[in-house]
Amino acid sequence: MTQDASNAFLITDVHVHLQDKRFGATWEDTELYIERAREKGVARFVCAATSPADWNRTAQIAQRFPNVLPTFGVHPWFYDKISGDWTQPLKMFLDAKFSNELQARAALGEVGLDFVVRNCDDEVKAAQEETLRAQLQIANERGIPVVMHSVRANERALLCMKEFSKVPTWLLHGWNATPQEIERACELGAFFSFSKRNASPRAKRGRETIAAVPRDRILLESDGPTPVPPNGYDSNDPNWQTKVVQARGQDGFLLDEPAHIIATAREIAAIKKLEFDEFLRQVQINERRFFANWTRKD
Repeated sequence: MTQDASNAFLITDVHVHLQDKRFGATWEDTELYIERAREKGVARFVCAATSPADWNRTAQIAQRFPNVLPTFGVHPWFYDKISGDWTQPLKMFLDAKFSNELQARAALGEVGLDFVVRNCDDEVKAAQEETLRAQLQIANERGIPVVMHSVRANERALLCMKEFSKVPTWLLHGWNATPQEIERACELGAFFSFSKRNASPRAKRGRETIAAVPRDRILLESDGPTPVPPNGYDSNDPNWQTKVVQARGQDGFLLDEPAHIIATAREIAAIKKLEFDEFLRQVQINERRFFANWTRKD
């Protein structure tokens, strides 16, 4: 199967930050990245907001492009940027109706825990978890999916997930996890999405996680515009995030963008020892099961 033949398999970038201005400041810029992806067979995009600062732009993108599904939440990197009764506007965004192709509700995300942020002491960990729990309560009340981020915090994240049992499904975005953690997450209805950072030949833990995740739980993401280290990804280097640059190719486009998840799919198929066609068919099946939990009931 040639690269272009992947158009026969219409798939979704389940985690991308199209609202980030590195994708461009105009709607024409955003549309250019969407069209570049569609030419490769990427038909839908889950646009993940990260804080109140980008909720409006995320909503605008979802209103403008019917193949974009929005998520709204407070990322653990920004737990200290919220104040007042921030949950009320979050509820308003989550309850808004978007005329998307799936007639799907907004989901909660990107939320979670990140215990490698600067000065991450017990107080910071507790504050992150308090913010996460406040948001999971909202998702639990509404029965909506959740997009979860977890770095060096899987045990606490899994405990939170178990507590909020009315969340219909979880997208564990870019997780590195042990087989035992993967099994526990699957029991809670989780799917796992992976980017080229996770599947990179240098990403030992990422590739081990991909190998251990059941094939019927895998989805694809770009996580664009993720910073790209100058010499590639090395998950064993604890300081890689301080060394990164936002790299662009010779054509000026971002190196992490939705169009590139087809290349990620090839890498994951090799890790799983599956034929590329077979793996893409599996991803399509996984997507149908995953998005069934996003449909509006009204």
